[in-house]
Amino acid sequence: MNEVQRNFGDHDCLRQMDRVLALRSNLCGNHLQNASTQKLKDVIFLDCCLEGYVRALTEKIMHIDIGFPAYIREVSIILSNLCISYQWNELRFLRDDWNMMVTNLAGNMNQDNARKIKSVVDRLK
Repeated sequence: MNEVQRNFGDHDCLRQMDRVLALRSNLCGNHLQNASTQKLKDVIFLDCCLEGYVRALTEKIMHIDIGFPAYIREVSIILSNLCISYQWNELRFLRDDWNMMVTNLAGNMNQDNARKIKSVVDRLK
């Protein structure tokens, strides 16, 4: 939490999105189930605020050309963030395909890899 707060004005939005995603994963994985009744509301509100902050960071760089590798990283972060927010298995499968196929194949673009990447992007649409 301190790292997210300390780096609130960080110019690298993707790095800040990574920090918030790590905090949300920790929060939802460790504290949501174990929270007492008095703390549960605080944990839920904090998670909602962090989810909104990731959305604001995404919108901040939406119009900027950040390059193809950074775009791949951004989509990976967004998919992971959505998986925390929505407990939908298809979304988790899509995130796993993105992380396995697109992230690994994007560095070596040839016709066959482009088809595989397009299939994941089409599923994402």
